[in-house]
Parts: sequence; C-alpha cells; structure tokens
Amino acid sequence: MNIKQVINKKYILYGSSIVLTRGLEMLVLFYASYHLSKQDYGGLEFYKKLIEVVSTLFAFGFPALILSYTKNKNSKIYLYFFSLFFVLMLSVVSIPFLHYFNYLFLLIPFIFYALFFTGGITQSYFLVLRGSDWTSFYKIGISVLFYTAVFVLISNFGITDMAYVYPSYILTPFLSAWIFYEYKHQKISFYILKKYTRLFKKLLWSSFTLVASTFTNMMFLYTDIFVLKLLSETPNVEIANYSFALNISNVLLLIPYTLIQVDIEKLKKSVNVLFELHKKIWILLLLAALLLVVSYKFILLHFFVKYADTFMLFTLILAAKFIQALGPLFGTYILIKKKFNTNLKINIFVLILNIFLSYYLYLQIGIYGVAIASIFSLLVRYLAFIILLRRNNYYA
Repeated sequence: MNIKQVINKKYILYGSSIVLTRGLEMLVLFYASYHLSKQDYGGLEFYKKLIEVVSTLFAFGFPALILSYTKNKNSKIYLYFFSLFFVLMLSVVSIPFLHYFNYLFLLIPFIFYALFFTGGITQSYFLVLRGSDWTSFYKIGISVLFYTAVFVLISNFGITDMAYVYPSYILTPFLSAWIFYEYKHQKISFYILKKYTRLFKKLLWSSFTLVASTFTNMMFLYTDIFVLKLLSETPNVEIANYSFALNISNVLLLIPYTLIQVDIEKLKKSVNVLFELHKKIWILLLLAALLLVVSYKFILLHFFVKYADTFMLFTLILAAKFIQALGPLFGTYILIKKKFNTNLKINIFVLILNIFLSYYLYLQIGIYGVAIASIFSLLVRYLAFIILLRRNNYYA
C-alpha cells in the first residue's frame, strides 16, 4: 500500500474540515485551561461533556441510521424530515424531567448538538445527500460560529462554566430558519411522505438500538469524567487534569471518523474497503500517536506548567484512545449489515464493564485507575468486534 492509497484529496479536504473544527475546539479549550483556574475549567468541561452525552439521546441514533440505511434521494430527504420531527417531539417530552433535575436551561444546547452541530443529524444528511466536500464547508461554518462565540464569552464577558451553553441559544434560531428554507425547495410530496411514514415506524426500533449504541459510545469517552465527579474529593480539579489530557488524546479519533465518513458509500458496497481502511487507520494512528506524545511533552514544558504532572495520565489515556480508534470501522460495518441488536449488546456489556472497573480502580489507585479501566474495556470491545465479524461471516 503506497502513500497515495492512504491519503487522497477527498480525505485531505474532509479531514482538513475535521482538523480545523477540532483545532478550533482545542484552541478554545487551551485558552480556557490556560486562563481559568482548574476549578472553573473543570466546571466548563463538565457541562460540555454533559451536553455532548445527553444530545446523543436526543439525536436518537438518526445520524448513524441516515449514514448506513439511506440509498436513494427520497430516503435521505424524508428520513431527515422525520428525524427532525422526532427530535422536536422528544424535546417536548423531556421538559418535565429536565425541570425536575434543574437542567431545563440545557434543553436548547441538547437540541443544537443533536440537530446542527458536528456529528449531528444535519451533518449526516448533508453527507449522504451532497457529499463530503459540501459537508466539509458546513462543518467549518458551524464550528467557526460556535467556537468564536465560546471564546468571546470567556475572554470578554468572564463566562466560565456556562460558556458552552449560551452559543446554542444564539445559533439555533438562525439554523432552524435555514433548514426550513432548505426544505421549502425540496417539494415534499404528501403521498411519498405517507409512504415513508410507515417505513419510519418500522425503523424506530433500529433507531432505538442505534441511540443506545451511540450513547454507550459517548459514555466510553466520558464515563471517566462522571466517575470523577461522583467519587473525587476535588472533582473539578481532577476533571480539569483528566479533561486536559483527554482532549488532546481524542485527536486520534479524527482519523477513523474521517476515513469512514469519506468512504461510507464505498463501504456499503464492498468488503474490500473494510480491509483497506483498517490498514490505513493503523498506519495513521501509529504516526499520530508518536506525534502527540512529543507534542504533549513540549506544551507541558513550555506553556501549561500547571498540568506538568499529567504526562503519565496522558500516556494511559492515549493508549485507550488508540484502541478505541480501531473500533469505529468495525462498528460501522456491523451497522451497515443491519446487526443493530448485536452492536447494542456488545456496547452495553463493555460500558457496564467500564463503569464497574472505573469505580473499583479509582478507589484503589485514584485517577490512573480510571484510565486503566478504559484501556481494558476498549480492548475487550475491539476484540469482540473482530470475533463477531469472523464467526458470523458478516463479510458476505
């Protein structure tokens, strides 16, 4: 396999949009971690993670369903229409629960992340309808607006833990109006709408299994944070330390998601693409991991001295992220094969394992135990995916 097979112009364009959006997020988080106290930065990270996790429930698995199920233009347009409607109905239903737990102020951020932000329903819709090039510009535009607002709130208005909450209130009305304008030009047919209503009802169970799988995938990222919030005597400080290392190591996840989303249509048609992507992901992950280790040590020495004691923690988290980055390709292929329940069972089992291990190991060895629990749990999931594919002949 030569370098041209590993990297092509579509990977570069779509990958650049992901790197840019992720880069903007990292710049804002670096700014916040540098200028805010660990106490304030930990609070900001907690709300950020909470929004990201709960918004996966609001999205209800539709981003993955749109990517893996849709074949023709009508299926893409009408499934997106029903997805929007379902999210709005789910939002209304959630109001009493959010009010009871004093989180009603997060309703708009939950909707914004589920519908419009990177990884949301709208991004998946544009990806299958208009391709990766067009979606790249959408991702860049949304990210620039959002992270600029976060930066301004922190730097000019002294907002700390709520800096990831308020931008959603600003952007959601404009994006809603834009989507409404887009749909006016699609000329929705009542007859076709009725036809896809029946299909959508049949797909709801698949959506439920997908949202459960997506939720468990998100919890793999953030179980650590919630365990620290629950058990630590200084939760915001330990969340700040863990999040600082976690945010940088999460860069590894950009590699599989970029390659998978660019080649999603090819992956639906040929198993050979699965093997090719697996090789590419391995090569790029090894290079990226080495670069991240060197970069992390450099920034600790020269810029973020107050996080100097997190290097060992970072190496453990990076190992967990390396293993995690190997899993999305196989998970996506299993979804393409419509094995939603199987995917769900694997993810739920490993999530429960991760929660118990994180709880136990934190009590034994502290914050390092949480990272070690992630390594072991994610390795179990990766091996389970490989065994599943081989035993059940999903390659066919």
